[in-house]
Order: sequence, then structure tokens, then C-alpha cells
Amino acid sequence: MFNLNTFLATVQIDNPAFKNWAVTSSLDPLIKELKTNTWATAPGKARIERIIAFLPHAKKARYSRSLAYLHLQLQVSIGAIPANTVMKFDAFRVMRGNYKGYKTSGESKIVPLDERTVGSPGPSSFIHRHTLTWSSSDGSVASLGQVRTREYVKFLTDTQAPPFNVIQDPDREFYAPGTQGATGQTSGIDDHSTKLPSLICVYPRQAGLLQAEQKYQYSVDNGTTWVDMDNGQFLLEKKVRQVGNDWVFSFKKTNWAPHNKKSFHFEVEYTVGPLPEYLPRTEADYNKGMEYAGDIKQYARRVIATG
Repeated sequence: MFNLNTFLATVQIDNPAFKNWAVTSSLDPLIKELKTNTWATAPGKARIERIIAFLPHAKKARYSRSLAYLHLQLQVSIGAIPANTVMKFDAFRVMRGNYKGYKTSGESKIVPLDERTVGSPGPSSFIHRHTLTWSSSDGSVASLGQVRTREYVKFLTDTQAPPFNVIQDPDREFYAPGTQGATGQTSGIDDHSTKLPSLICVYPRQAGLLQAEQKYQYSVDNGTTWVDMDNGQFLLEKKVRQVGNDWVFSFKKTNWAPHNKKSFHFEVEYTVGPLPEYLPRTEADYNKGMEYAGDIKQYARRVIATG
């Protein structure tokens, strides 16, 4: 059973000079929270864990007995969590592959997806590589060694419904690198790739919008409970619209206010282009191929923002 006086006595054992000279201590926020007697509630426990997470690593070492007492009596985590997240657009790449295409008559052939090849409709995919980095809340990267992290994306509507078709990636909800995430990470890469717009946009072309919510999450209990990282939430948008005589496909990624207060804006547009003579029938017909470095300005109709 937790007892505040026992905790304070343990603090004195950890640091016999506790407040002998200094008026304040790094433990003051923790002690103040413990005095509220809300530590038995879920919100109270969460506040205590967060305060402990941001204690400097050296202070955690000094007050190791005291924190071990809290861990034992309150079942709170005494580790660190990801902090100071920063999202950045890192690179643009293209993929070159092929697909099995069919004419309306049923005739088929392998169509190259390589803009360097005569007759090709273009590369197979455009990759907008983003990286989210974070640091340890207590200042020590080693403290994140057992912390699991993952990316969670949820599209709000069917990804293969108009303005897109069945060649568009079908996954409506997914985790990366998986539901259990990975341990000891300090960054996560988002490729945000899109297949060639002329092939994934429904024909006849239609205007429309596909939106998704993206969250970076962490777990300090081996994947049992997941918590959103501070400023790790983003909104994704794939849009098709008509501009003059052209159909335009755009991809946009922004911070998800008010969950994420750090401003971020990436947005790029591509001309959809004409419908190829030979078309894939299913996603299985589509081979993305290999990726290569590219210049986004060479392929994009317009680069609106890069961060």
C-alpha cells in the first residue's frame, strides 16, 4: 500500500541532502501530484508516469529506490517516453516497374512503367519520403531501449472507391512496422508513395477526396497499451480535381490540430494524364519495381509546400 511518508523517507535515503540547501527540487512536481491522492485513478497514474518520464536520467539514478517504491506500490512505469518530435520531408524517389495491361478486346501485354521507355505512361510510383524523429524524455537514448513505437494510419473511406479504382492500394487501416511496433527506435520513415495517377484514378475521371488520420504511438508495457506521441498526429489527403482541361491528383500531409500543435505542411500536385490503351485489371497486375532517386520538380505539376 502506497504511503506518502514512506516515499519521502526513501527520498531522504536516496539523497540525504534533499532540500538541505535548495528550496526547490526536480521531485517537486512528482511530490505535488502524489499529495493529491489521485494516484489510484487512471488519469492520476498517467500524470505520475509522465512526470517521471521527464525526470532527467541522472535524477532517476539518484532517486532509484524512491522510484522503485512507486513502481512497486502504484504499478507506474518509471522509464522514459519519446519526446520532441520533428517531422521532415527527406527525399523524393520514383519507382520503375511494369504491369500486365489489357485492351477492351482482351488482348494483353506487359507495359513498362519507366518514363525513359518510349510508350510508357510514366514511372510506377512517386515516393514522398518523410521522417519523424524523436528524443528521450529523460535525455538518455538508452532509456528508450524497451519502449515500443509504431505508426498507425486509418483512411476514413474506402481507398478504392471513386475518385480512385481497384489499382489503388486497398489497405484502409494499417500499422508500421506492425501492431507490436519496434523497440529502441528514435525515428520512423513514411514513404507516402502513390502509384501512377493515370492508372489509379477512376475513368471517366471524377473529382473527390480520400482522407486519413496518421498517429505515431509508443508503448511502455510491451505493446499492451499504446499512447499517442506528443505532436505525432498528422492528416493525409489524396485529392482529384479538374483544373481547366486537366485532371489533377494531389497529395497533402499536415499536422493534425489541435492534437499536433507543431505546424507542418507538405503538398504536391501531379497531372493525371490520359488513359493508357492497355490497363491493369487488378492490383496484382501492378509491379511497382525498383526505386531510384529523382527530382520532384521534374515529375510534379506543382510543389506547393515541403514542410
